Amino acid sequence: MMIALIRKHFVFDETNYPELAGRGEGERLAFALRHVAIHCAKTTGKIATVSEAADHGEVVDTEGLKLDCAKALINTLRLADLVGLSGKDLEGILRDIYQE
Repeated sequence: MMIALIRKHFVFDETNYPELAGRGEGERLAFALRHVAIHCAKTTGKIATVSEAADHGEVVDTEGLKLDCAKALINTLRLADLVGLSGKDLEGILRDIYQE
C-alpha cells in the first residue's frame, strides 16, 4: 500500500522529467535509479548534518529528523518499486536477514 502511494506521487515520466521524452525503458530505469540515489544522498546528508552539529554541542532537531525519516522511507520504497519489490517481498527479505 505504501509503495503504491509513493509510486502515484513520484512518477518518472516526461511530464515530470522532460529529458525522458523519447527514452527507452532501460534508459528511464537508469535515470530513475540515479535520481532516487541522489535523493538518498541528500536525505543522508541532512541527517549527517544534524548528527555532526550535535557532536559539537548543538541541540538535535528531532522535528527535522522526523521529516528526514519519512523522506528516507519514501526513497527506499521508490527504489524497491523500481526494482520490482513489493511490500511483502521487503518483509520477507527482512525476515530472512533477521532469521525470523
